[in-house]
Amino acid sequence: MNRVTNFFLVFVLAFAITNFYSRDINNEISKDEIVTNTTVYKSNTDIEISKIIKTFESDNVSKNINKEEQMYSAKLISDLNDELIVLNQEITFLIKKQKFSKYKETHGGIRGIYVNGYHMTNESKLENILNIVDKTNVNSLVIDVKTDNGHILFNTTNTISEEMSNIRSKYDRETLRKLKDKNDLYLIGRVVVFQDPLFAKSYPDEAVFDSYKKKIYSQNDQYFVDPGSEKARSYVIDIAKEACQLGFDEIQFDYIRYPDSNYQYMTFKEENNFENRIKNINTFLMKAKEEINGIGCFVSADVFGFILTNKFDGGIGQNLETIIENVDFLSPMVYPSHYSKGSFGYQNPNRNPYGVITSALDDALNRGVQEVKLRPFLQGFWHSDFEVQENIRAAEDKNLDWIVWNVSSSYNLEYFTKLDS
Repeated sequence: MNRVTNFFLVFVLAFAITNFYSRDINNEISKDEIVTNTTVYKSNTDIEISKIIKTFESDNVSKNINKEEQMYSAKLISDLNDELIVLNQEITFLIKKQKFSKYKETHGGIRGIYVNGYHMTNESKLENILNIVDKTNVNSLVIDVKTDNGHILFNTTNTISEEMSNIRSKYDRETLRKLKDKNDLYLIGRVVVFQDPLFAKSYPDEAVFDSYKKKIYSQNDQYFVDPGSEKARSYVIDIAKEACQLGFDEIQFDYIRYPDSNYQYMTFKEENNFENRIKNINTFLMKAKEEINGIGCFVSADVFGFILTNKFDGGIGQNLETIIENVDFLSPMVYPSHYSKGSFGYQNPNRNPYGVITSALDDALNRGVQEVKLRPFLQGFWHSDFEVQENIRAAEDKNLDWIVWNVSSSYNLEYFTKLDS
């Protein structure tokens, strides 16, 4: 309400001043005029308001208007333009939320599977996935945008990407449009954030550094960008925004963390402590969410499953209470195989998917996470058909949406609930 109130106050003042000035200077205005174009979206109608605001070069304005009045008028017009931009973004996202709510209501929630982006040109993989979409309750695909290798899987115009030659195009706008329209899909673009070997090697000053070996830090062939790097943050957000405009409904950030290592020689731009880690992860997410929501996409984040249970960040900068405030949805990777012996009282967590996942999700819900924001990643690997079904049952018994992960994009039809023929 405050945003809308401010908009109308600024508009009325700007209009009054412009109208007052026009009485004396109608004959002195040049034909050349500067028009600020801003479009407000309402439902499916674009309301063009470019004629609302007109400013004129000072040389063509009556000398009777003193500079102070001109500056004041210009500031009002500038403030109005800023308000219109923000209002436009808010309306765009409001429309998106309304469409999403209707989609969820119609389809009974989001039921997703991960598609390795490199497989988008693999006909046999896609045929199997689309067969699952056609015959089961799966209605969402998570597709790589920016991969673990640092590759961008569409033809981006990003200058940093072009400099690194990291484009490996696997799909385009038309590909996504056909996927959505033909199969009625909700599309999520996965963007790997701070694990990027190409960026780290191209910009070593922005990477985590190994002070002992005197080179950029690597961990099992993974190279991490410093989460405090403004250059890295801006690069990722720009790629994410471009992917949103390409046709994705949501941007999902993965590797939104520090390296999961206690190696003592890792060095960062700032001291590696809890406060700085939490600050850097959430500063990125806050800015990303603001900009990406403003162009009509949701923002989600993948996190380690243990953060649902532990309040300490484990040295990686992921804390449940802070991250949940800066995303639209949270996808904890509650893979039973990733829990150690004895977790939640199970000697073999991987053989007890329903119990492990239920316990982990209970921890999150008991800490105040809303059901609507919790969308777990489930284990679609190293499990039998029945065990994958138990993963899904655990999420659905909590009334949650879900996504199943398999890095090879290999799924059995039997994992999922079949639709009535």
